[in-house]
Amino acid sequence: MKIAILGSAPSSLRAAPFSDPSWQIWGCSPGVYPIASRVDVWFELHRWEPPVLGRADQQKPWFSPEYCAWMAQQKLVWMYERVPEFPNSEQFPQEDLVKKYGSYFFTSSIAWMLAAALEDIIADRAENKSRHPDEIDHIGLWGVDMAANEEYADQRPGCQFFVQL
Repeated sequence: MKIAILGSAPSSLRAAPFSDPSWQIWGCSPGVYPIASRVDVWFELHRWEPPVLGRADQQKPWFSPEYCAWMAQQKLVWMYERVPEFPNSEQFPQEDLVKKYGSYFFTSSIAWMLAAALEDIIADRAENKSRHPDEIDHIGLWGVDMAANEEYADQRPGCQFFVQL
């Protein structure tokens, strides 16, 4: 199994394996969707604050009408809770992951995505008994720099923890 996790850092985002069908493409962030030519799973784990059409003063920049329209067309959108505006949204299994890994290192969407990728690989190994025992799984990171002070101080330790696992 190969899972490409996309963040929004421009330094490497465009190098993600969009044209390689052997990779599942997992993305998050309004900064990613205009660039991602293919997405298999989308993560929008922030609190849902729908756009207020015609009321720019009440519009949350994170949830623009364009971004919301795009999310509504995706195959699967993991959200904090299921949102009717997105027919393919599902409630993210946050509680299950916290039970298994604890809450300390869940500091960003990328950390949640890494934990979910680990769980998908574990489940695939358990279900797919015909796999060759030497088959190597991959989790790749593109557009994940963790270079800004906020990311480095608050979010980087969570990502580093799951990368080490």
